[in-house]
Amino acid sequence: MSTTKLFFGIFLLGVILLNSDLDLTKGSSLTHKDAVPINYVNPDTDGDGIPDDIDQDDDNDGIPDIYEDGCETNVGFGSPPPSNTTTNYVTSIYTDYRGFWSSSVGSLNPKAYDDVSTLLGFTVGSSTYATGVTSPRMMDNDSNGYFDQMDTDGNGTGDLGVEETSWSALKPVTKIQSGIRLEGRSVDGNNGQADGPLLTTGGIPFNPYLYQGERGLDMTYAIANIGNAWYFRLGGTNTPAYGDGIMDILLTQGAQLSGGSNYNRLHLLDENGNYLGNGVEVNWNSTPIVGNSMIDQYNVNDTPNNKNVKKNIRLAAVELSEFGLSPAERAQAVIFRLEISANADPVFFAVNDDSFITGCSPTDSDGDGLANGLDLDSDNDGILDAVEAGHGVATINGRIPGPVGTDGIPDAVQAPSQYNNGTINYSIADSNSDNILDYASTDSDSDGCNDVLEAGHADPDGDGFLGNSPVTINSTGIVMGQGGYNTPLDGDGNSVYDYTEAGNTPTISTIPASAVVFDGHSGNISLTTNHTTQYQWQISTDGGTTFVDIFDMGPYSGTDTDTLTINNPDMDMDGYQYRVELYNDAYVCSPSTTSNSITLDVRVRTVISNRKITFRVNQQQ
Repeated sequence: MSTTKLFFGIFLLGVILLNSDLDLTKGSSLTHKDAVPINYVNPDTDGDGIPDDIDQDDDNDGIPDIYEDGCETNVGFGSPPPSNTTTNYVTSIYTDYRGFWSSSVGSLNPKAYDDVSTLLGFTVGSSTYATGVTSPRMMDNDSNGYFDQMDTDGNGTGDLGVEETSWSALKPVTKIQSGIRLEGRSVDGNNGQADGPLLTTGGIPFNPYLYQGERGLDMTYAIANIGNAWYFRLGGTNTPAYGDGIMDILLTQGAQLSGGSNYNRLHLLDENGNYLGNGVEVNWNSTPIVGNSMIDQYNVNDTPNNKNVKKNIRLAAVELSEFGLSPAERAQAVIFRLEISANADPVFFAVNDDSFITGCSPTDSDGDGLANGLDLDSDNDGILDAVEAGHGVATINGRIPGPVGTDGIPDAVQAPSQYNNGTINYSIADSNSDNILDYASTDSDSDGCNDVLEAGHADPDGDGFLGNSPVTINSTGIVMGQGGYNTPLDGDGNSVYDYTEAGNTPTISTIPASAVVFDGHSGNISLTTNHTTQYQWQISTDGGTTFVDIFDMGPYSGTDTDTLTINNPDMDMDGYQYRVELYNDAYVCSPSTTSNSITLDVRVRTVISNRKITFRVNQQQ
């Protein structure tokens, strides 16, 4: 059994799906850390008609599983170590183009494929590897779930023994938005014109060009002229595959080479971004041509770049031992870094399913026993993931209603006519840019005030989870019996939820110790503040023992601003004390501050003028 199949089976046993009731206040309950095995093999958690194993958004919250599973990775790594060059060149390829098609180094098929051409097998050295793609030409004679022979002449009998392997194209976590997109010239139904691009348009990332068809191994598509580094997330490495003589990685080159160096450099990293062992380089200039394709080309802005162009195909393989990993490092590899030279042109990047776990281990951010990809409140803060994602699409009980494509992602969060590409049309919110997305963070804005409180919910024990812990959730991950799940607060009314906007306790920059006003003449008391949305001035007439609120009446105005105006003060007010209560409605954790008191100093002007006589007051008497 392959590692991928074993991992997937174990994962399914750990999935918690008690019922399909989506009412946020009803349904079966699941206590923190409980585990309930399921009996069915292929669930459809969100009921959208797409089974979870091929659904890229298992809970229909608008966040693709590649994010919720924790498969995104920080690309801010240091310089990679040197690379050794591999010479494991692919010398023959077999595809399902027009039923069956093959081509070999030194005996190239004169017919270049121009339409769907899914890789069935490939030869490295003396071994031919099955990819696991189904075809009438592939035989499983011992019925163990792996193909062991290929029927190359179409007579219904296997005549070429193949290694019992299966391979899958990896999906990069890097968003690819540069390069030239290549499509088989017949895919658009028009051999004379370039009527695409068909997979992505309008600025949608080009990622789907790297994993089309069964197991992602359709060679009809490619991306050219890269000059970049892509990252791929793994669930782990099968250490027995190290040095077993079986190829573990397959790299591809799908267009003509230009002058200069044309290469792929591959490195493995651990979960903290540390490089492991050495790199491995494929020098495409030294790699023999194994076949040809006929394609149309498209620019970044979707305009045709060329049509009916013949392209050379090259492939090379890598064995894990070529990375020079220590025994400890072999179990730590979970990230691929694929560096692609400016004129290299990947078709796909595939791995042997028995060598790697091709999906990363599901993340359970809140530790409630339900993986984020199935949990509608992944951090148990009482705010739905769909709200914290920031896509703004209305939900019903945390799920986006309406149509979904074959990728299982709601059309409402995808660009029009791009409903099956596994992409979304928005950036998932990360309010504090700490690479922990808001739906998985209990303090999304890093202001020291947990989201559950800033949303307006209760957290009596202060652990960042809704209500008192341990919490109980229903089958969709919603905390039961503790309130929550209302529209989050926007205390300052600026159309930004408070939990996404860093707040602070109100502070005072400048404040006078006393204020001088003149008898019968209006005067002001002003201060400068920060993080303040409301003011309330107060007065004490007993020397500061007690203070009471004042309002805009009688001698006062501006009692709810940063400047208090005292109109026509008299000498009886001399010595009164004033202070102001400051409030920040957008910061519930410490929303108020009281200023120091300010003593009013009422004076008589030194010069008093009548119509004909001027009097000077001698203040010394």
